[in-house]
Amino acid sequence: MRRISVLLTSVLWLCCGSLSAVSGEAPQVRVRRICRAFSDGAAESLRGEFSPELEKAYRSGSLSLSLLQLSTVFGKLIAAEGEPARIASPEKSIAVYAQNLRFERGNLTALVSFDSAGKLCGFRVIPEQKKSLPVSSAPVSPREREVRIGKEEPFLSGTLTLPEGKPPHPVVILIHGSGPRDRDSTVFENKPFRDLAALLVRRSIAVLRYDKRTFAHPEWFRNRRSFTADDETVDDVLRAIEFLKTVPEIDAQRIWLLGHSFGGMLLPRIASRTKVPAGYIFMAAPASPLPDLLEEQGLFLLKQQTNCTEEERNSAVSALRRQTEILKHPTEKEIPGSQYAYWKDLSVYSQTAEAARMQRPLLFLQGGRDFQVSPRHLDLWKKALGESAERQYILYDSLNHLMLPGTGPAGMAEYAVKGRIPETVADDIAKFLFRMDSARKNRMETHSPNRKSGIQ
Repeated sequence: MRRISVLLTSVLWLCCGSLSAVSGEAPQVRVRRICRAFSDGAAESLRGEFSPELEKAYRSGSLSLSLLQLSTVFGKLIAAEGEPARIASPEKSIAVYAQNLRFERGNLTALVSFDSAGKLCGFRVIPEQKKSLPVSSAPVSPREREVRIGKEEPFLSGTLTLPEGKPPHPVVILIHGSGPRDRDSTVFENKPFRDLAALLVRRSIAVLRYDKRTFAHPEWFRNRRSFTADDETVDDVLRAIEFLKTVPEIDAQRIWLLGHSFGGMLLPRIASRTKVPAGYIFMAAPASPLPDLLEEQGLFLLKQQTNCTEEERNSAVSALRRQTEILKHPTEKEIPGSQYAYWKDLSVYSQTAEAARMQRPLLFLQGGRDFQVSPRHLDLWKKALGESAERQYILYDSLNHLMLPGTGPAGMAEYAVKGRIPETVADDIAKFLFRMDSARKNRMETHSPNRKSGIQ
């Protein structure tokens, strides 16, 4: 699934199309020119080079929507860094160039594709691609170790943070949201998963965090004809659970899962495939279908734009709603290639219906400033599942999608401001976990055949 940073799938997915070559222009020069034009929102200046496919996307408004989202999220293009490099393409007739771009609010890599006639057949942006993966930040605890997830290649690297005290310990596995993410779930200078590990380990809870497969092994996805959310996320969570069952310091009966955003949306699917976890923590988890959520996000971003005409705005809204219908009812014609299987799989998935069958404690955490997964989703979960001692819902008025504090109007720009997850979030997680743990132990003692009757 082609996604970027904190946004879900389509926010920066630009439509495939074509451009004709400019006579005598070197490919590297042309790539940089195209990147500058698209990043500056000057697609109109390139229309003479558009193929019928890209012209169709331009007229429908879908291209304009994507470019608006790009500028909203990352601001102005500062510079194209380094020379464009030609990279491998799954189709022999397509030439793909990668160009690193530095924006006001982050670095990206643009992938620019040309067909055999010299037309541009794709333009999309992904997290900046570097030759080596960035290492995780300094240890959050003296009792922290590097681990390897999986029994066969490609493995995933991770960090297991253990608390002080006598083992075995309860543990929380942190499950990423959308997009290629490192083990800290880094967004600009913020590392929310690292924050959670540091906070929970001080509350006697071990934490496992690991690099997401789309981050650690992007080539694994490029070489596949199709893949689903199981390949992207679910299967690796199951591998992480199996790994923890082999760690002597971990109590296998107290393995918890915490899913952030899209990771939280997938918790019910994970639960349908394992009975191991003692409980589940949904953090900023969407309750509606993913295409509807993407539309909701797109409409919010459009409202933030003050420099587009009413015609441009209406065109973008129409394109956004058309996209929603395509993703909710995918066909191989509308969504060719590997993404068809991904969206087809999600089109029949209802996280709230699956969650209703979960027989474990559920904790829902939601930020009041979250515009990507708005607070109304917390109400949707509550309506679908009801409240009980084992189903708790907490709203933090001042926190955003990353569970970081903010002030003023909510928006993407605040993700670039360095912050920390507040202690109160970890307090609430620990209180719920240990309260559920105590209730489980009491049930076990009550039903134990060896329990004394009290008769002397």
